[in-house]
Amino acid sequence: MIAQKRTFSPYSRYGFGEIQDGGFGRNAAMGGTGIALTNQFHLNNLNPASYYSMDSLSFFFESGLSGFSQKIESQNSESSFSDSNFSYFAIGFPVAKRGFMSVGLKPASIVGYDSFNDNSNESSGINSSSENYYKYTATGDGNTTKAYAGLAISPVKSLSLGMHLSYFFGTINNNSLVQYPNDQFALKLSTQQSISVNDFVMDFGLQYKLKLKQGQNLVIGGTFSPKTPIKGEVTQMIAKGYSLQEGGETVVPTDTLYYANNELTDNAFEMPMSYGFGLAYEIENKLTLTAEYKTSLWSKAKFPDASTVTTNSQRYALGMEITPNDRSAKSYLARVRYRMGGYYLKDYLVLNDYQLKDVGISFGMGLPLKRSKTSINLAIEYGQKGTTDYRLIKETYTRFTLNLTLHEYWFAKSKFD
Repeated sequence: MIAQKRTFSPYSRYGFGEIQDGGFGRNAAMGGTGIALTNQFHLNNLNPASYYSMDSLSFFFESGLSGFSQKIESQNSESSFSDSNFSYFAIGFPVAKRGFMSVGLKPASIVGYDSFNDNSNESSGINSSSENYYKYTATGDGNTTKAYAGLAISPVKSLSLGMHLSYFFGTINNNSLVQYPNDQFALKLSTQQSISVNDFVMDFGLQYKLKLKQGQNLVIGGTFSPKTPIKGEVTQMIAKGYSLQEGGETVVPTDTLYYANNELTDNAFEMPMSYGFGLAYEIENKLTLTAEYKTSLWSKAKFPDASTVTTNSQRYALGMEITPNDRSAKSYLARVRYRMGGYYLKDYLVLNDYQLKDVGISFGMGLPLKRSKTSINLAIEYGQKGTTDYRLIKETYTRFTLNLTLHEYWFAKSKFD
């Protein structure tokens, strides 16, 4: 899970990379919503309080595969990429009469890019054969991961409270290289940075279900994550040399210009305080409509990288799920759960005085297996991030998710005549 490629975005160079705060298969098809969502037969890690709505006699297993395609455009060039990988797994089970627990593993942030630039210019007469021509390349890889355990309880009727305890770990590598290919005496200059993190973080949630008419509910949800110091280590080296190491991304040093290996303590890294609110209207087994807002206060969190400028992120999302007739014996299509949603994100990165934006729509289906609560869930997300203005790039992406939700009755007592 740590070594797989999940993005080719140059924007993942900054901060912790692309933050992966999305949910599981059902959430992805509904615009990434989840703060106010409840369901008996799907785990929802976006709000730990939602675990209490799970079937109390059952064991659940969720796992997902995902694929994506990206088109990256600047004002004078474009490139396309694609890949697929295993994305997450989680289990859920009751622990007491008033409690439900989930344990899982999922990516927290991802880094993956390979960019190139040079000083060729028609007006100056510099081209790839010129003596003072140079090439600049930048590459990055790695990710951070969360292994979590969550618990939900209901202290009073209609109210559920939840908590996640997560172990946040992983390594991110950023490398850059400058070389003059037409000057045999010119030294190559490389910069290497490795950021490793490992620490525990917590987040909390609540949901309150207000009964309306028969079979209709209004769910109010909230989530909160405190600002948390993160332990880790940063290794940085700037070196020059005549030859390249295996892989061609860094030099074999003949002279080390700068080296630092700093074990970070207490609050050198910080995860930001985050909070979110959501509403969901439910007609049981027929319709769910939901809307939510979430913000993370990255501008007040520390990150030891001079290249990264952060600001507060804000995410708005809508989602809908329709089931024509979940008890239909004649029509399978009537039992399918049809989902759609949309989202608008003002990201935590500021580049060239521009706050990165990400907007997208999503569609999906929940396909039930015959005579079982187990289902296969499909989701497609289409979106656009960034812009070709402000000397930046625009990304157009499509993500596919295939999710299995396995449901087994493990805790029902058998009766014999």
